[in-house]
Amino acid sequence: MAYINTAYPNGSAPTRGRHTAGAGWQAGPRRPTWPLVADDLFRLAHRDHDGRPLLDEHVTGLGLAAALLAELVLAKRLALPGGQVMIVDTEPPIDALAHTVLDRLAAERAALPVRTWLAYLARTAHQDVAERLSRAGHLRKTTERRLLGRRVRYVPTDMNTAAWPWARLSGRLQKGQPLDGFDTLLGGLILATDLYRTVLLGHAADLETGLRAAVTTAPAPVRELLAHTEAAVGDAIITRR
Repeated sequence: MAYINTAYPNGSAPTRGRHTAGAGWQAGPRRPTWPLVADDLFRLAHRDHDGRPLLDEHVTGLGLAAALLAELVLAKRLALPGGQVMIVDTEPPIDALAHTVLDRLAAERAALPVRTWLAYLARTAHQDVAERLSRAGHLRKTTERRLLGRRVRYVPTDMNTAAWPWARLSGRLQKGQPLDGFDTLLGGLILATDLYRTVLLGHAADLETGLRAAVTTAPAPVRELLAHTEAAVGDAIITRR
């Protein structure tokens, strides 16, 4: 059974401070039928009131690329044996972007390393996820005039919805409450990208300890994906210095 997103009951905008998800990695009732991990990571990587980025562009791309792969892992479409991306179920996802990503993976006859796919998907992941959120009505595309040209920015249409992921994670970590499967993965991604230091409330060392402890409970493919993501981000940071 595919894991179901615990973030949005009935597909509606959440209320800050309320979290009704159950623990564990099982599907739950009254949830959208696709785990939109990349959507929440996008929200965390941008300011909730104006959409300004909080991470280096390349690091954001790698994180979102990992989130897109993670969605397919949670939905039982992918396995990661020995660090290779392998399709185990070719049933088309109901989500259009996930369908596109799965088609890209399927176009390669041989299994390729996770790191290869992270680098490939990172090139367009920001725009891909932003457009998915825009189609759902969560972002509004704007164009800024700059000295050397123009820059496109995606501004949240509802600040409360945009802020919900960090509020939810911060609240549960501060209270010492266990994270469900969805938030364990999301927390692992902001740990891998070092984003937790910027977006979560609390002492950085305590947050890291809590997130790393949560990640140890994740299924092996999720842990492997997070490890490869953290390594890719580390390499990206070193090469850009």
